[in-house]
Amino acid sequence: MSWTRPIFNEGIAGANRAVVNSWTQGAATAIDNGDTLRWARREMGAGQIVTLGLCEVREASAIAGASYRWTYTIRLWFPPPLTGSGVTVGTDLTFDYTNCINLREYHNTATRVDGVAVNATPTDQFGPVGSRYSGGNWTTAELSAKVLVHVVMDTAGNAFPFFDRPNPYRCI
Repeated sequence: MSWTRPIFNEGIAGANRAVVNSWTQGAATAIDNGDTLRWARREMGAGQIVTLGLCEVREASAIAGASYRWTYTIRLWFPPPLTGSGVTVGTDLTFDYTNCINLREYHNTATRVDGVAVNATPTDQFGPVGSRYSGGNWTTAELSAKVLVHVVMDTAGNAFPFFDRPNPYRCI
């Protein structure tokens, strides 16, 4: 069985023959390229997330000239295997970043943290994600937090890793 696209010599329903032939040509093109069109539609709605992974926060470095903002060193985190399972811990380096940011900190200032006013009395203190308050300071190494890291592309086409998590808080 074969099928050929009809060629109209006259118009129908108030449209001239050129319009009707364009309709059939457009329909044939859509059918012929259905897979491509479905892929393009999925990509349009996919957003800009390139990848995401479960990571552990390792270190934090204060951003110069910014209050209550840090860049984080992260790496992919693998849950420990069950005892006696024979599964080895992975060593994937895909998510080794030293420039990861916490979106919650993006608009922090000296007077507002996470959209809330910082109190001077009593004194509010905020630390980097995963840190502990010890000896009058927040730790910035050997942090202990697990975060879901999203990676998108910035306007220059570079990887832009981020997560969204509240900072630890202390009021004295």
